[in-house]
Amino acid sequence: PKGAAPKAAGMSAVFSELNKGEGVTTGLRKVTDDMKAKNRTDRSGSVPASAAKAAAAPPPAAAKKVAPPKFALEQGRKWVIENQVENREIVIEDCNPRQTVYVYNCAKSVIQIKGKVNNIAVDKCSRTGIVFEEVVAACEVVNCQSIEVQCSKKVPTIVLDNCAGCQLYLSETSKDAAITTAKSSEVNVLVPGASAADDMVETPLPEQFSSSYVNGKWVTVPVTHSAG
Repeated sequence: PKGAAPKAAGMSAVFSELNKGEGVTTGLRKVTDDMKAKNRTDRSGSVPASAAKAAAAPPPAAAKKVAPPKFALEQGRKWVIENQVENREIVIEDCNPRQTVYVYNCAKSVIQIKGKVNNIAVDKCSRTGIVFEEVVAACEVVNCQSIEVQCSKKVPTIVLDNCAGCQLYLSETSKDAAITTAKSSEVNVLVPGASAADDMVETPLPEQFSSSYVNGKWVTVPVTHSAG
């Protein structure tokens, strides 16, 4: 095609210049010794202070302060268990229905409460077990991960708020407890089987809900997923 001639001519000119050998470099400016970087007087090998400061490694992060463990009865009315790590021998034995139990920031520990107390609150714990006999008001678990709660006698109310991974073991006399969950996931409830020889029956609590406007009001029901 006629349009290809200029392009071919241009390429021929390039190859023609390359074939000249040293003639191609005759029009280039020659680099003298004083122009080479190693001989220039306007450059030095030192790094500016600002650049050196920017390149310096950041200071190490301050070590996280570890609070001391605590296990005490305050004013004869409140059991306080805090900052326990890998302690599976925490036992409250001398308690009464007027006392409360507060468990905070414990990890890999087990707390046993033998007797009846008014209320149990568990906050910011992980991989910890709470084993109790009887509660008058409620057992509240908030901001916890991988927690296990076991009631051997009676608890009217269990509240779970912002928890991820919770196993609730209820006895025959406590399986009628009212369980309230909010912003919680992976919650399973285990109750005794039909007979003493049967395994416990495990039931996951719903995590998803569907709301519909029916007869002038919103109705919310758990979402069920059918197999197959």
